[in-house]
Amino acid sequence: MKIKCEVIRDLFPSYIDGLTSRESNQLIEEHLGECRECREYLDEMKEDIAGEAQPVKNKKAIQPFRKLRQKTRKKILLAAVGAVLICGLIFGGGLLYYGRTWTADSEDVKMTIETWDGVASIRFSPEKKNSRLYAETGEDNTITIVEGKLAPFTKAYNANAYWSCTFIDEDTVMGLNGQNMDFSEDQVLTIKYKDRTETISLADLARKALENPPAQSDEVKMTWEKDDNGTVTLGFFPEILGVYLRAEDAGEDRILIRQYYDSQEETAQKGAFYTINFIDENTIRLSDGTERELSQDEVLTIEYEDKTEEISFSDLWEGSLPGDAQDD
Repeated sequence: MKIKCEVIRDLFPSYIDGLTSRESNQLIEEHLGECRECREYLDEMKEDIAGEAQPVKNKKAIQPFRKLRQKTRKKILLAAVGAVLICGLIFGGGLLYYGRTWTADSEDVKMTIETWDGVASIRFSPEKKNSRLYAETGEDNTITIVEGKLAPFTKAYNANAYWSCTFIDEDTVMGLNGQNMDFSEDQVLTIKYKDRTETISLADLARKALENPPAQSDEVKMTWEKDDNGTVTLGFFPEILGVYLRAEDAGEDRILIRQYYDSQEETAQKGAFYTINFIDENTIRLSDGTERELSQDEVLTIEYEDKTEEISFSDLWEGSLPGDAQDD
């Protein structure tokens, strides 16, 4: 029985899957034994079917890797969540740590008192790096020095703590509300540290604040003049406005040039003068009329705020003065 190739080929899919009957198998195999083209066609069909089945096999092969990838994703997600939690704990702990303050030890604080024109200011500077200080004001002229930590990578424009007050006179201080308040000689400012308590007399602060400071040397012009009787006059004149000068006796052969503010005096009275009565180049007359012999190494000392100058008496006699001193 001759069967057309088309019919046989239509049976190939079922034949390959083992769905055809024994009789059909016999007919197909007899035909294949006689038809080379159908044999080649069947081989190609089997190869195609094998190729289509390969992805299925690959899916089974990569299934473990898919499971591994899913597990990896879970691990990454858990790690990310854990990192966020850890960062949150670190940040929260940092806020608690760096936001905490405590009363400072006195050895960790450097105190500096500055006074000018009736104002007394006390600066408290931290001795430790990455620390910041605060001055907490309490009752009865009491302040407590508190310390805290600076957070990493933050810049403190001023890590110091300050306390200041303005004195009207030696018995009166200006309050925060602008009202003047009197204080007694025995009243003190109390400074509390963790390890000790320190007191400062308000009266001493007032006297220091109200005391006029020595003049700066670069703000004073010194002049020299000698008359026919051998009297040498040193003049000290302010180079800045709003001040006048006084030459104060600070000991034997020693004077202090002090500066006073808001002078109402005439311009000619703003300067200070110091005179030396020479009898000759080796002898001077003192204020009580007695004479004094001079040695070669004796000097007149002049004190300023920023430096001290020494001028030998021989230079004073000759007029050889330092700097820009002028002969009037």
